[in-house]
Amino acid sequence: MEANYGENEIISLLKKVRIFNKEIGSFQSFAITENFDYVVKLSNGMIYFKLEEIQDDERDSLTPEQLIAIANRFVSSNSQTTSQEKTFSSLSISSQQTKTPQKQSGIKKTIIIISIVLIVVIVGGITIFSKLYNSNDNNNSKQDIFEKYNTNGNSSEESYEEKVMTIEEIEYSQPTNFLSADATYRENFWGDKIKVKCSITNNATVATYKDVVIRITYYTKTGTEITSEEHVIYEVFPPNSTKTVELKIDNYAHVNSIDCEVIGASPYEFDR
Repeated sequence: MEANYGENEIISLLKKVRIFNKEIGSFQSFAITENFDYVVKLSNGMIYFKLEEIQDDERDSLTPEQLIAIANRFVSSNSQTTSQEKTFSSLSISSQQTKTPQKQSGIKKTIIIISIVLIVVIVGGITIFSKLYNSNDNNNSKQDIFEKYNTNGNSSEESYEEKVMTIEEIEYSQPTNFLSADATYRENFWGDKIKVKCSITNNATVATYKDVVIRITYYTKTGTEITSEEHVIYEVFPPNSTKTVELKIDNYAHVNSIDCEVIGASPYEFDR
């Protein structure tokens, strides 16, 4: 068996897992164990993936239950000591390095195996493996899985139906969590109009949105809100994309700055 996956595949899976655990930080580096598991160092801790999970993600066949189980493996750096971080750092490998592990000598293999085992045990490996095997137990119900998901900070008042939504349904039901806006602007020659260039980014993994509603708020130089107005952008925004649109809006007295934010959008339905 060969481990032919690297930084791009790991970041893709991290983005989906982060939907179920907002505390998961950004990718830094990774190490591959002798069993071809991927130990991933994050900006605020660590997590690990099985090779078959990365393969399933490549085929878009991961279920919400699997993603929740993976998210539960996240270990925050707050629970790690300096010595543990040094040990992990010594095992990290650059994403630019070859993705196929070379043959190691017997001594090096033994050292790597012992180091990996020590890391897992020190940072709570017993708990992690318990969650892993419990999540893979076919006798666990979906209700049990989502009860674990609730322990990560989700509201216990959510209905069971809401908890078993697919990733696509989650993204379509919460567009403002995945859409963001950033604007630059300048006044016209007469000062009565403002030309705004608004860049709208869709960070969703599968959802496509349309008719994005943005709110533009005017502020004085002291930060006092003067007024606000809403505009609908009649464009289609595919997942993982950014689109820039131009607006010409009214200017007001004492305006020093404006702010742009997304407050709504509609799902874009098309033949699949």
